[in-house]
Amino acid sequence: MTTKTVMVATALLIAGSLAACDGRSPSSLQSPANPSVPLNAPGPPPPPEGAFLGQMSPTQTDQLTSLGVEVIVPGQVPPSFSIVEMRVDSSSSGPGYLVVYQSEGSQCFAVEFAATGIGDMPATEGRLPIQPPLFGDQGYGLNYGPFTDAELSAEFPQSNLFTDWLIGSSGAYRLIGATYIGDLFEALQGCEDVTPEEAVALAESLTVLTGDSMGEPSGDSP
Repeated sequence: MTTKTVMVATALLIAGSLAACDGRSPSSLQSPANPSVPLNAPGPPPPPEGAFLGQMSPTQTDQLTSLGVEVIVPGQVPPSFSIVEMRVDSSSSGPGYLVVYQSEGSQCFAVEFAATGIGDMPATEGRLPIQPPLFGDQGYGLNYGPFTDAELSAEFPQSNLFTDWLIGSSGAYRLIGATYIGDLFEALQGCEDVTPEEAVALAESLTVLTGDSMGEPSGDSP
């Protein structure tokens, strides 16, 4: 395997800092999304009145806020989704967390935080701009589809879905899709990506989670 491929394989499994991974290449999932996705598609509906922010239970909220970092989750998670996996790392190398959501229709996405060890990812065939209010207009984007590099596409032919790393005061955050989730969790290898427009809406709803977060998302900056 070339040095370039090794570097990309490491980047694909950066969430392994939260838990030991077994080194499998990402699972084969859906075909590339259409790059001409409309930008004005409706986003997910707001949570029901009184719902916990990010579908997060008080116990789960306590686990994440105990890390002592700015915990950020989607403020508007469709009601068909629920949290099915959560990993929290408080090691001395830097805190991190991964929260995985899955719908009744077996779609899935996750929010990942890393205090250290992030890097740039290769370009994909599709990219849409995102403007999450918490992170300002920094030219961030959602990347989806196969990698554009021929060598990488041959090595990792699956469709990808991930935002750029969004830089906050505590570290970096991103939304990731089914390929990465399936590699980390064997039971979720059959899940499918949300659509690119849904992923954009989720990324743009990212908000700060606090111990009493309920209802509408906060607009405070990290």
